[in-house]
Amino acid sequence: MSQSLRSLSDQQVLDNTDSIVVQDRKLTLRLLEHLHEIERRQLHLKRGFGSMFDYCTHHLRLSEPAASRRIRTARVLARYPRLHDFLESGDINLTTASMVAKILNPGNADLILERIKGKSKREVEDILAELAPQTLLPPDRVHPLVVPVTSDARIAPVTVAGDREKSPNTAETPQPAEKETPQFKRMARVEFTAHEELMVKLDRIRSLASHRLSMNASFEELIDFMSEYFLRREDPEARHLRRELRGSTQESMANMPASNSAPRVPSNSARHIPAQVRDEVLVRDKRCTYVGPDGQRCQSTAVLQVDHINPVAMGGAGAVDNLRVLCGPHNRLESERLMGQRRKSTVT
Repeated sequence: MSQSLRSLSDQQVLDNTDSIVVQDRKLTLRLLEHLHEIERRQLHLKRGFGSMFDYCTHHLRLSEPAASRRIRTARVLARYPRLHDFLESGDINLTTASMVAKILNPGNADLILERIKGKSKREVEDILAELAPQTLLPPDRVHPLVVPVTSDARIAPVTVAGDREKSPNTAETPQPAEKETPQFKRMARVEFTAHEELMVKLDRIRSLASHRLSMNASFEELIDFMSEYFLRREDPEARHLRRELRGSTQESMANMPASNSAPRVPSNSARHIPAQVRDEVLVRDKRCTYVGPDGQRCQSTAVLQVDHINPVAMGGAGAVDNLRVLCGPHNRLESERLMGQRRKSTVT
């Protein structure tokens, strides 16, 4: 490749570069259109990805910033087709288009696109500072750190009864000093922008927790305290463990039918799933259980919902073996698939 390039004249190299850039913009536009179509058809969900971001980063192997820019720009392009010509000409690029994505609406889109046409990132930031200053707040950042940990503990000499104290002049074979293996601890520096109301809440929590934390507790200590408190109350695994420890599971199971039949629920609420059954399913599945046709299981652990495999509307019971965990998007996808099939079968 390098040899063939070296045989070209200066003008040919420059012309080829211009042509490649034009082709790159056209390919980028085609990619954006395809990304929008994938999202419109929910193909990323059907393939086992919980979001377009997961699809772009894990399947297409785009970097996280590149994925975010392309997803935002694809959505804007679908809403405002006029952006197509600006992107193709290079007057607006992925970065500047994605920067204004959040503030575009049918009333201001034409005006804003004209204003950012041919502008640099810095110039678009100035426009945003005028139109929507809140969009320029620094984004949340997490900086991974590896910190060396030094051990302060020292092994104290042990005197065994009956041992004779050694004279300072006693000759001993010198022992080589043992090298300590360096220890490291993984940490993270977290940066985010907080509104004043949140700071007031944090100060209030610090005061209320002062019997467990010092009044000068760091934000790390405060957030760790709140995290522990929330997880103890809301984590299904923690609730499930508490039930086992206090023996409530055995007592309740004595009044419940076998696990392969529906639990007793109020007659007026066939969809009701008892909290202990819900937690048992969440502990068992841990994350979304949707699997795409190629074996890709959704990795989402957000917005998890307990779903009936055979829906209640089709006679499904609330037994553990008829329940599964799905993320919100995949729960909706499965509902559309099953209810669509039911409507189709009803019509036929």
